[in-house]
Amino acid sequence: MEVMRNSTLQADSVGLAALSAGLARYPTEENAGSNLVFSPLSIYAALALLAAGARGDTLDEILRIVGARSRAELEEIVAHMTTGALEDQPDSGGPRVAFASGIWSDLTQPLKPGFREAVVGKYKAEASTVDFINDAETARGQINEWIAQATSNLIGSIFGPGSITPLTRVVLCNAMYFKGKWVEPFDKKDTRNKAFPQAGWPHR
Repeated sequence: MEVMRNSTLQADSVGLAALSAGLARYPTEENAGSNLVFSPLSIYAALALLAAGARGDTLDEILRIVGARSRAELEEIVAHMTTGALEDQPDSGGPRVAFASGIWSDLTQPLKPGFREAVVGKYKAEASTVDFINDAETARGQINEWIAQATSNLIGSIFGPGSITPLTRVVLCNAMYFKGKWVEPFDKKDTRNKAFPQAGWPHR
C-alpha cells in the first residue's frame, strides 16, 4: 500500500512539474508586458475532467500531457491531490484552501450519463446542463453561484459580464484559493519600495 502511495506521489509531482514547464514556454502575446499568473494545477484538473470523457488518440494525448499512464492512474492522482495536498486546514493552523472543478454544457448538448457519473463520482466535481443559448447571463450567474458555494465564498465569481454568450456550448472551470503562512516569515522593516524589473520591459 505504501509503495502504491509513493508511486502516486511521484507521478503527480512529475506530471504537474512537466505541465508547468511546458505552459511556461507559451506566454500569450496579448499578455506581453503584463504580469501573467496561471495555475498549472487548475489546468491539470481541467484536463483530468476532459480525460474522463475522452477516447482513443485524444485520451492518449491528454494522458501524455499530464504524465499519467492510464485513466485509472490519473483518477488516483487527482484523488490524492484533492483529499491530501489540497485539504483545507484552518482549524489546525494550516492554510486555507478551496478547490473546485466543474463542467457545464448547453441544454442542446447534454452530458452523457457515464461521463457525468465519472466527473461527480471519481473527481468530486460538478457536471450540469444550463441554457447558454437562450439565457447566457442566467447561466453565468448559476456557474458563479456554484463557485462561491463550493469555495465557501472565498472565491465570489470567475466569469465576468460578457464572458459567457449564446454561442457558448460548454464551460470547463476550475477555481482554487490558497492562503498560507510563510515557513520563514520576512520582516517588513527589511523591505524597500523600489523599481521592479520585468524581463524585456521598463522597470515598474
